[in-house]
Amino acid sequence: MKTRSHRSPRRARRSLSAVSLLLILAGGGCSGGGETTLTGAMASPRHGHTATALPGGRVLLAAGLTKTSPLGAVELFDPRKNAFEAAAGLEVRPRGWHRATPLRDGRVLLSGGWAGPSIALREAVAIRPGGRGTPPVLMLQGRYDHTATLLADGTVLLAGGNDGRGEQRAMEIFDPPAGRFLPTARPLLVPRQLHTATLLPGGEVLILGGAQGDGARIAELYLPAERRTRLVRSYAAAARSRHTATRLPDGRVLIAGGLGPDRTLDTAELFDPRKGAFLPVKARMRTARQQHTATLLPDGRVVLLGGWGGGEGRTLGDGEIFDPEGACFAPLSVPLRAKRRLHTATLLDGGGVLAAGGASDDEVLATAEILRVPPRKPGGGC
Repeated sequence: MKTRSHRSPRRARRSLSAVSLLLILAGGGCSGGGETTLTGAMASPRHGHTATALPGGRVLLAAGLTKTSPLGAVELFDPRKNAFEAAAGLEVRPRGWHRATPLRDGRVLLSGGWAGPSIALREAVAIRPGGRGTPPVLMLQGRYDHTATLLADGTVLLAGGNDGRGEQRAMEIFDPPAGRFLPTARPLLVPRQLHTATLLPGGEVLILGGAQGDGARIAELYLPAERRTRLVRSYAAAARSRHTATRLPDGRVLIAGGLGPDRTLDTAELFDPRKGAFLPVKARMRTARQQHTATLLPDGRVVLLGGWGGGEGRTLGDGEIFDPEGACFAPLSVPLRAKRRLHTATLLDGGGVLAAGGASDDEVLATAEILRVPPRKPGGGC
C-alpha cells in the first residue's frame, strides 16, 4: 500500500488506505463531557477526500482514495436521517488530494487532484447537489495538494500544489459566471505544497507553509485587486507543512501543528492581520500532530482531531480544543471511535462535528460519528 511519507512533504506518495469515518468529539472549558454518536457507514471507504457543508444542513463528500486507487464516487450525509446516500449523477473523474470550494450559486467546485503516480489532474468540475455536474473545465495547469480559497467577490484562488514533478508557484483564478480560469499577475514568491490559504476579514488571503526549508516560515498575502502576493514582513515562528490554519471570530488566524523540518510539531501561533505579524501561543498543544483537522465551533473555540504524531509517530485517536480567551489547549475527555488521519471534520448546523473517512495505520474506514462538544464554561480559558 502506497502511503504519504510522514517525514517529507515533497512529492509524497499517496497513502492509499481505506477507512471513512464521521466523528463528533467533545470537551468543554478545560476538558469535560461530550459525546460521540455513530452514524450510518459510507458506501465507499475513503481518505484524501473533501467534505463540504451545504445550505440546508447536508454534507457533500467527494472522491478520495481507497486502499488501492483513486475514487470518483460522491455521497451526501443527511443529518436528519443520520445516514449517507449516493449522490446520483454526480460521480466525477477519480481523484484524491483535490480541493472542494462552495460557490455562491450553490455549486461546489472540485479542482485538480492526484490520479496516479505523477498524474496531477488539470480538470475542474462544478457540481450542483441535487442536480448534475457541469462539463469539466481545464485549469491552466494540473495540481494536487494545492489550496482553493473563495474570495470576497465570489471567484476562487488556486495556489501552489504539486504538478506531478514537484511543488509549484503558479496561481490561477476561477471565474464562476464565465466558467473559466484566468492567470494571476504573478506567481507565489516561493513554491508551496501542503500549505494553507486563509481568507482574512479585509479580503486578502494569508498563504503560509509548505515550502522547502526555512521558506516555510515565509508568509505571503494575496492582494485580490492586484492579483499578486506580497511578502509578510513578520516571519512565522516555525517552518511547517500539513498544519491547519483557522480564522477566529476576531479575525486572527490560529496556525496549529504540522510537520517541521525534522519532527511533528506541538506548537501553535497566531497571525494578527491588524498588526501584520505572527504572535506566539505560549501554551503547547496536548499532542504533537500533523494531517489532523481543525474545526471552528459556534462559540469561537477550535477543535483539533486525530492526525499523525504523538511521541512515537502513530495515527492518533484523540483531540483537543483551543480556547482563544485563554490562548490555551485542553484535551477532549472522550476519544475518537477510531484513530484517524487524512480525514475530514465538518461543522453541522446543530453544532456537532462530523468526522468522516481517513486512514488508520494500514486500513481505511467506512464508519462515521458525530462529536458534540459542551458549551464553553463561564469565564472561558483552560
